[in-house]
Amino acid sequence: MISAEGAITILKADGRSAVGARLNQMALEYMAYTLAGSEKKRIVSGTFRKLWKWKGNRFSHQYAFEARVGGQTLGMITCYPIPVLKRLAWPTFKQLLAYRKLGLIGYNLRHVKSLYSMITMKEGEDDEFHIGTIAALPESRGLGIGSRLLAFAEEQAALQGFAKCSLTVKKENELAFKLYKRMGYQITGEINKPAFSLYRMAKMLV
Repeated sequence: MISAEGAITILKADGRSAVGARLNQMALEYMAYTLAGSEKKRIVSGTFRKLWKWKGNRFSHQYAFEARVGGQTLGMITCYPIPVLKRLAWPTFKQLLAYRKLGLIGYNLRHVKSLYSMITMKEGEDDEFHIGTIAALPESRGLGIGSRLLAFAEEQAALQGFAKCSLTVKKENELAFKLYKRMGYQITGEINKPAFSLYRMAKMLV
């Protein structure tokens, strides 16, 4: 078993990576249903494979990095400045609509609260570099994958001139919340919507 954090390599994500696409979906948990317009495993996974492969959407490999140990992808993170995230909202929706068509519309008409919660959510401020999704395979726990991915995103933020890194976390996700606290993230606000409740967290880098 590999346990040394130094053995973790962070690489630009590959659009052909099936594991990267799966991790991106895993990070969203039940929010993935609203985006895919379905709760069927095959449809949801297929939708996120497409988004991962395509460019110009917030779930694209274009904005992602993979954590690998011994050549195997064990974790993934997407990160970008908040202004970029905002610009990606409409193109992401257009790609989803083009791919899922009536399935997306029908599902969200039946789950209006989830759709409303998603489209009215403010994830961060314009002066923040934002972690959109982060996930690691269950079998990789204890290897420091999450910590290394967070540190990498912070390095990218600093390189792009940002003094603050932010993220959101579901209030019920105690494991992730504890990790973020340990890494220096503090609660800056709450997002309370009909479908979910999140903490907004941020870390000053300088």
